[in-house]
Amino acid sequence: MKKTSMLAGFMLLGVLAGSVQAEPADANIAADIVQVKRSVLELNKDLYELEEDLLSPATTRAAFYFSLTYGEFFEPLSIEIMGSGFEAVRHIYTERQVAALRMGAVQPLANINLGPGKHNLRAVIRGVDQLGQNRELVVEQQVEKTDKPLLLEFVVSDLAEQQSARAQLKFW
Repeated sequence: MKKTSMLAGFMLLGVLAGSVQAEPADANIAADIVQVKRSVLELNKDLYELEEDLLSPATTRAAFYFSLTYGEFFEPLSIEIMGSGFEAVRHIYTERQVAALRMGAVQPLANINLGPGKHNLRAVIRGVDQLGQNRELVVEQQVEKTDKPLLLEFVVSDLAEQQSARAQLKFW
């Protein structure tokens, strides 16, 4: 697809070069060049969207996200999502990412292709609690993929009364 967009860009530049020779004013040339650049960028964007639609149609599109509510009783170090029909998704967190999650960020983890039907998901979120002890939060759930995109968020939230944290799966 990238070759196609580059070829289209060169063709537009060739057409512009032919029309530029007929116009003597530098201001008109600069305006034409800016317009061609915009056209090439728009064409490239359209080609990228078309490529995404062809490679990942809505019937197989699924996405995983991660969020942390407060994070006083749990600090994530890594997450691993496994399931039937796709390769495991793994991510290791940096201090900066954890700080952003504590401020309310929602992190996109992965976009995958997942066939319609029921799928068993298992997410293991490894981290440390407020005492510095290693801890694993596990979410196991069966989800059903329909012909619409499936958007799933793994949410880790504090349980203040128990001074602990829990993980759950949220459907968008």
